Amino acid sequence: MTILRWVERNSVPVSVWEDPEKVDDVLQAIDTRLDGMQAAAWSRERHRRILNVVMKYAIRRRILRTNPLPKGKEATTATKTTNAVDKRCLMNPDQAAALLDWIRRRPRGGKRRHAFFATLYYCGPRPEEAMAIRVGDVSLPDVDADDQSASSGPTRARSTSSATSRAAPKERHARCRGIPP
Repeated sequence: MTILRWVERNSVPVSVWEDPEKVDDVLQAIDTRLDGMQAAAWSRERHRRILNVVMKYAIRRRILRTNPLPKGKEATTATKTTNAVDKRCLMNPDQAAALLDWIRRRPRGGKRRHAFFATLYYCGPRPEEAMAIRVGDVSLPDVDADDQSASSGPTRARSTSSATSRAAPKERHARCRGIPP
């Protein structure tokens, strides 16, 4: 009963939904994170879908006459998102070298993990592809080569996606920058 009293004290009456300003305030609130920043596009969309389901329920129960939420292009004022990577978030070569060195110095499995993460950093395969690489799958340049990335042939890694794991393994060719000794 205590919970129900708390909900009653902290809830507004349904008649609030008839005021467009209050509807805008609610939509602004569900589009904003607790720290005041705008929520991710998928979060805003999900929250609005949930709110729409609640409104449809209220209409079916004859608590509301119409859905007060905006429809169509008015429904979202979402900013466009991009899949581009912010280069400021990437490691620079010095940071990568320091991280790989730290991993190599770990007492348990450091050398094995160093090989894994160095492969990810220098060659760019997906983690499951890096796990599937065997010694025979890789051709490295000579140690004394001037430009290790230019003098080597393509490095091959087998694809391990679930769609191709049962079929004959496909080969993926990727250029690797030289891995420092």
